[in-house]
Amino acid sequence: MSFQVSPRRAIRDAFAYQPGKSIASVQRELGLKTVVKLASNENPLGPAPRALAAYRRAEKFSALYPEGASPELRSALARHHGVPPESVIVGNGSDEIIRLLCEAFLEPEDEAVVSQYAFIRFKQQASMMGARVVEVPMTDWTHDLSLMAKAASPRTKLIFVANPNNPTGTFNTQEEIEGLLEAAPKTSLIVLDEAYWHYARAIPGYPASLPDLVARHSNLVVLRTFSKAYGLAGLRVGYGVGNPELVSWLDRIRMPFNVSLPAQRACVEALKDEAFVRRSVALNEVQRALVARALGDMGLGVGDSATNFVFARAPMPGRELFKALLRQGVIVRPLDEYGLPQHARVSVGTPAQNKALFAALRRVLAVPA
Repeated sequence: MSFQVSPRRAIRDAFAYQPGKSIASVQRELGLKTVVKLASNENPLGPAPRALAAYRRAEKFSALYPEGASPELRSALARHHGVPPESVIVGNGSDEIIRLLCEAFLEPEDEAVVSQYAFIRFKQQASMMGARVVEVPMTDWTHDLSLMAKAASPRTKLIFVANPNNPTGTFNTQEEIEGLLEAAPKTSLIVLDEAYWHYARAIPGYPASLPDLVARHSNLVVLRTFSKAYGLAGLRVGYGVGNPELVSWLDRIRMPFNVSLPAQRACVEALKDEAFVRRSVALNEVQRALVARALGDMGLGVGDSATNFVFARAPMPGRELFKALLRQGVIVRPLDEYGLPQHARVSVGTPAQNKALFAALRRVLAVPA
C-alpha cells in the first residue's frame, strides 16, 4: 500500500545532510581491514583524557534521566567565557541549536541570508522552515560580509556566518564581523558559528567574540562545539551564547533531556583540559602545513586554512577522487552538495594517517614518490 499523507510543502524539496562515510561502512563494503578516515574533521588524537575519565565515571548513572537544561555544564561554560549562565544554551551538537534558531525565528515569509559556500546546514534548515534563503557570493572563497549586510532586508530574520567556514577553511576578521554587526538590521539575528574557533583563535585579526561582542550586541549569538578540538564528536554536544531572552525562546522549544548525563559530565571536564587542546592545535598546525604542501606538490590547488582541514581543488572531479581513494582505504569528503564538484575537503590527521593519505594519492594520481 502506498503512503498517501502529504508532508509539509517546505520539506518536499529538502535534501538530507550527507555525513562522511564511516570506517565501518567502508570496511564492510570494500572488505578492507585498515581504513583511514579524513572526512569529518574529527580530532585524530581522540577524546580529551579528562573528559573520557568523567564519562566513564558517569556511566553508572545511565539509568537516570539527565537534568534537562544541562545546568552544571551551562554554569561551567558561563565561567569559562565570562558570561551569565542564562546566556548559555547547550544542544545535541551545535547543529541542534541551528535548528532551534530556525524553528524559533523563521516564518515562511521570512528570509535567511547565507554565504554561497557556507556550512550547508544553514541553508538546509532555513529551507525546511519554508523561509526564503538569500545566497550571497563569496569573495576569494571568504564570506563577503559587506555584501551580506546589503542583502539583508526588513524580512531578514537570520544571517548565518561560519567563522572559520566549513568547507573553505577561510575566516573573517574582527573588523569585518563588527562591520556586519553595525550594518545589518537590528531586527536580524546574526548567528556566528565558531566550530573551529580553537584552531583560529591565535591568528592575528581573528575576532574576540566572547564575551565582548555578545555583551555589546543583543542580536548576536555565538555557537561553539565540543566535537573538534576537544575530540568529543561522538557525544554530540554544542552550545550557544547570546542574549538571555533569545536563549529563553530556544529553551522553550528545546527537546527535553537533549544531552545525556555522561556527555554533560565529560564536557565539564573537557573545559578544564586546556593542555590537551593546546596539544591538539599544535599537532594540527604542523600537520596541516605538511598536508597542504604535499597536496600542492601533487597538483591539487590548496587554499589557506584556519581549521583542521584543507580545501582542495582536484585534478579530477572530487567524487571520482573520493571513490578512488576509498578503494585505497582513505576517506575524504567530496563537495558536490555544495556545488563544488571539482573540490574535496581533507581532514588533517596524525603523521601516520597523513602518510597513508599521501601514499594513496600518489597511487591514484600516478605521481612518483
